[in-house]
Amino acid sequence: MTDIWIRSASNFFAFLRMDTSRVTSSSGAGSGTVNCQFYAPGSEPVTATGNDEVFLFVPVSDTAFALRSIVSANAYLRIDGASVTEFNAAGSGTVNCQYYPQGTQPQAVPGNDEVFQFVAIPNSPVVAIRSFNYPNAYLRMNAAGVGSRQGNGSGIVNCQYYARGTLPQWAPGNLEVFHVSGIPIKVS
Repeated sequence: MTDIWIRSASNFFAFLRMDTSRVTSSSGAGSGTVNCQFYAPGSEPVTATGNDEVFLFVPVSDTAFALRSIVSANAYLRIDGASVTEFNAAGSGTVNCQYYPQGTQPQAVPGNDEVFQFVAIPNSPVVAIRSFNYPNAYLRMNAAGVGSRQGNGSGIVNCQYYARGTLPQWAPGNLEVFHVSGIPIKVS
């Protein structure tokens, strides 16, 4: 398992942030807060106690993974893409966290909202992050306005719909493509 960070490709100073302080038990709707955090030019998240912008990369199959908080060993990133059924300029769906008891972790099985796949974006250094359970739902990070460090983070993290056979593009302003510090898994 490897520690990674995820940075917006449209705002180089915005990193994915997962506040797990309220993730204390399993909840069907998930809990916690997922948004963005600002890092000054030339800096990036480091593995350190209390850092909400570094995640433990947990492989669950050859092509699927989960992201666990390094702050809380029981909290995993969660995407509920049930409402992500068509393109929405503001994004849709819910991105938050889910609690797993000690010794358990998400599995690559239908119905699991805590498993993802990296999707390579042709001719680019970026990837998209697709829900395993909702294959048309891609992680979306709107980091507009993320221009200074905020204690509770800022920006909006949700999902965007892409029809089967289409992918997010590496283009200015695309909110569904990311730079990842290390991708220790096969990318589809």
